[in-house]
Amino acid sequence: MSAMATLRLSRWQRGFAALQEALRWQRDAVLAEQVLLLRQAFPRTLVASVVSAMGVVWLMALVMPLAVMLGWLASHLLVVAAVYLALRPLPRPQLGPRRDARRLQLCMVAMGLTWGSLGMVALWQGMGRDAVIYAIGILSTVSAGALGLGAPLLSGYLVYLACTMGSVALALALVGGSIALPGCVLLGVYFVLTALHARNLAQAALASIELKFDNLRLLAELSAQTERAVQALAVAQRANQDKSRFLAAASHDLRQPLHALGLFLDTLARSRMTAQQEAVLGHARTAQAAAAEMLTTLLDYSRLEAGVVRVRPAPFAVQGLLSALEQEFGPQADAAALVYRTRESRAAALADRALVDLVMRNLISNALRYTQAGGLLIACRARAGRLALEVWDTGCGIAPQQQPEVFQEFHQLGNPERDRRKGLGLGLAIVQRLAQAMDTTVELRSRLGRGTVFRLWLPAWQGALPDDGAGGASSSEPSQALAGLRVLVIEDDQAVRIGMQALLHSWGCHCLCAESAADALAQWGQWAQPGLPQVIVADYRLRQGETGGQALQVLRARLGRPVPAIIMTGDTSPQRLRDAQSTGALLLHKPVSAAQLQAALQQVLRLAQ
Repeated sequence: MSAMATLRLSRWQRGFAALQEALRWQRDAVLAEQVLLLRQAFPRTLVASVVSAMGVVWLMALVMPLAVMLGWLASHLLVVAAVYLALRPLPRPQLGPRRDARRLQLCMVAMGLTWGSLGMVALWQGMGRDAVIYAIGILSTVSAGALGLGAPLLSGYLVYLACTMGSVALALALVGGSIALPGCVLLGVYFVLTALHARNLAQAALASIELKFDNLRLLAELSAQTERAVQALAVAQRANQDKSRFLAAASHDLRQPLHALGLFLDTLARSRMTAQQEAVLGHARTAQAAAAEMLTTLLDYSRLEAGVVRVRPAPFAVQGLLSALEQEFGPQADAAALVYRTRESRAAALADRALVDLVMRNLISNALRYTQAGGLLIACRARAGRLALEVWDTGCGIAPQQQPEVFQEFHQLGNPERDRRKGLGLGLAIVQRLAQAMDTTVELRSRLGRGTVFRLWLPAWQGALPDDGAGGASSSEPSQALAGLRVLVIEDDQAVRIGMQALLHSWGCHCLCAESAADALAQWGQWAQPGLPQVIVADYRLRQGETGGQALQVLRARLGRPVPAIIMTGDTSPQRLRDAQSTGALLLHKPVSAAQLQAALQQVLRLAQ
C-alpha cells in the first residue's frame, strides 16, 4: 500500500473515531444540557416543519395529485402533534437525562420517517424518477434547515438525517435506471458532508456547555472565596473590637490606681521629708511616670483610632517648642551620658502646636531609646517655603528593608524579649497617624550603625506671631491661685477620692467628694453656701452604668447654670472618648499629675469669666 493511500486511510480512521466520540453520550450533566437545548428548540422546529410541509404540498401538487399530498400532509400533522405531546414533559430530572435523550431520538426518527416518506409516496403513485428527484431536492433543503436546531444532540440529528435521506435513497433505488446509482452516491456524499457539519456544530455546542460549567464552577469558587473573605474580615473586625475593649478596660483599671498614686505622691511632696525619704519619693515618682507614659501612649493611639483628634493650626515660634523639649529631654540625655543639642531657630510654623509637640516627643523618646553613645541634635531647617523639624541621633540605625516597617503598630527593633522599658512599639505609628491628621509627612533617613534622622515637614509662617497669653497666674503657687475654690469631686474609686481631697485641701480648696450625682445632691448642705460649687471634677466611668457626662447634666440642671467642669477618664475606648468629649467639659486623661490638675482648674476658671 502506498504512503498516500495509508495517509488517506489514516484520515478516514481519525474521522471515523472522531465521529464515534461525538456520537457517544456525554456525562449526565452535559447530556442534560444537550437535551434542554434540543427541547427548547423543538417547538420552533415543529412550527417550521408544519410550514415547510405546507410549502411542499404546494410544490409537489404540480407533479402529484393534490389529494395524495393532502393525505401526506395530514399524516405529517399527526406525527407533529404526537411529537409535541411526547416532548411536553421534558426534561424529567427524576428519570435522568438518558431516558429523555432516548425519547428525543424516537421523536426525531418519527420526524425523519415522515419527511422521508415523501419519496416513497411519489414512487407509490408511479410518478417516476422525476418526482423522486424533485422530492430529494426538497428534502435536502429541509434536512439542511434542521441542522442548526438538531445539532446539539448529534446522535438524534444523524438518526433524523438517516431516516429522511435513507427513505428517498430507497425510493430512488427502486425507481432504477441509469440515474439510480449516481443519485444514491450523491445522497451518500451529501449525508457524510452534512454529518460532518453537524459534528462541528455539536462540538461547538458541547464547548459552549463546558464553558457554562466552567463559569459556574468559577462563580461557585469565587462565591466561596468571597464568603471566606467576608468571614475572615468579620473575625478580624471582632478581634479588633475585642482588642479595643480589652485595651479600654485594662487602661481604665490600671489608670485608677496610678492616678491615685500620683495624687498621693504629689501631696506627699508638699510635706517635710529627710534626704533619704526624698530619694525614695523620687524613685517612686520615676516608676509611676514610666507606667503612666505607657498608658499615655496607648491613649494617644486610641484617640487617633477614635477620630477625636482635631487639628487646630495656628502660627507659633518653633524655638519655644524646641526649648521646652530640651528642658524635658535634656536631663534624660545627661543621665544616659548622651549629648543633647538644639540648634536655635527664628522660624515660625503654621500648625497645631500640641500635635507637633506630641510628634517631636515621640521622635525624641525613640532616639534616646536607641542611642547608646554620642547624642541627639534637634534642628529646624527652612526649605522652599516649608520647615523641616529634624531629630538626628547617632544610634544603631535602621536597615533599609526594615524602614517601611518601623511605622507599623507594635513593631520594635532590637527588642525580641519585649522589654516594656523600651516602650510598646506604638511611638512611630502615632507619629505617622498624627502627620496624616495634619496633612503632612514624616521622612526617615538612616544608615545602619551610623544613626538616623526623622524630618517632620510643616508649613512656614511669615507673618507676625500672636500673643501666647502666657502672662497669667503663676502655676508654681497653686495655693494662692486656687485658695478658697469650692470643688465638687465625683469619683467612685475611694483611693482616688482620698487622694484628690488631700491634694485640693493642700492647695487651700474647699473640696466635697461624692460617689455619684445622687450622692452629691444628698451632700449639698455641707457647703457653706449651699448649691454653689465653682468647679465640678468628675470621673467619666462611674458605678451602675452612670457616666460623668450624665452626672454633669443632672448637677447643672439642679444648679440652673453651666458650672465649669473637668472630666477625667482612664478609658481608651474610641466611642467613650467621643462621648466624654461631647459633654463640653475639659477632658483630662488619667493619670493626672498635680500640675496638670492645677492648670486645668485655672483654665476652666479663666474660660468661665
